[in-house]
Amino acid sequence: MCGVVSIQPPGAFSHWQALDAYATVHTKIGIQELKTQALFFPKVNEYEMIEVTLPDPGPRDMVVRTLVSAISPGTERWIMRGKHIGTKFPCIPGYHRIGIVESTGRDMKDFEAGDIVYGTGNRWKEEQLLSMWGAHIGHSVSPSAGYYFLGAGCPAVFDLDTLSFTILGAVAIRGCRFLDIRPREHVLIIGAGIIGICAAQLASSNLAQPVLLDKNPDRVHLARNMGLQAFAPDEKDFEKKLSECATEGFDALYDSAGHAPTTDAMVQKMKSGSRLLLQAQYFDKASCALDLDAIKVREMTVKTTVGIDALDFHQAMEDIRTRRLQIAPLITHRMDAPGDFFKGYELLDKELEFNLGIVFRWS
Repeated sequence: MCGVVSIQPPGAFSHWQALDAYATVHTKIGIQELKTQALFFPKVNEYEMIEVTLPDPGPRDMVVRTLVSAISPGTERWIMRGKHIGTKFPCIPGYHRIGIVESTGRDMKDFEAGDIVYGTGNRWKEEQLLSMWGAHIGHSVSPSAGYYFLGAGCPAVFDLDTLSFTILGAVAIRGCRFLDIRPREHVLIIGAGIIGICAAQLASSNLAQPVLLDKNPDRVHLARNMGLQAFAPDEKDFEKKLSECATEGFDALYDSAGHAPTTDAMVQKMKSGSRLLLQAQYFDKASCALDLDAIKVREMTVKTTVGIDALDFHQAMEDIRTRRLQIAPLITHRMDAPGDFFKGYELLDKELEFNLGIVFRWS
């Protein structure tokens, strides 16, 4: 996957062997026009593979070849539906991407050829084509801004797959940090997606007692298989089961779903003086207003967060590498060739079968 590196089976680690710098003509700065494949949203609820033309790299640019990218199942679904704030079409989506630096300009100081990096930065010649972060692309040309250094050695396939979700792990880390989850506290987490399950794992490792809530029975089943408490609101004796998890009420409510009626209902399960984190995306302004009186009566502290910082990212990367955050069980699909990537968005769009984490292997 990394060119001259032989990728080992899960559990093994293959170190980067010296890159044959500029081994192919298209990676030489300014020698030949570079074309690459990308996933593309032409308009709402449409997706396809296209070829884009990259510009000649400048002295402060680097050429990055994608090893893996991954779908963010919440954000990218909202982009595909045209509901995410700032979405414009046509666009290239995605923000989970690990790549290898193939070449650098003479003034590039941050990275060198052979480095494994996480992130994306894009320019292309098709001016009408916009970027919604643009991670799902075979190659990129850009400065180093927006990239994190992962290492000088190429990880095994297993680690590439799991580390591709570092940003979602970092979002959960930021949420737990803002919510200040403490040992022995009862934490109710709305949404058993990747962020919610990561938050539950983090809460458990901090000796708290998390409970996940999700309307999707497959997600509930997955969480339970990972040893987490999880319930669907329509299952038998739901209210009784939830009350038994925290007989005196929950100490913290972590909302990763953004469904206001559910959040209002779960506020009723909270202790006086408890804490509420609003971390989801609330698109429907006409109907997503929360019951502030119910929050006020309980004198709840309300916190919000968006995005991540470098501290969150590096902590998530460490937690994934050391398996404190178990990501592998959350990956339901792996697509091994660009020709199959279209299927990933069909799964996201039409939900023909259960899917959560979807990884694209580019090389």
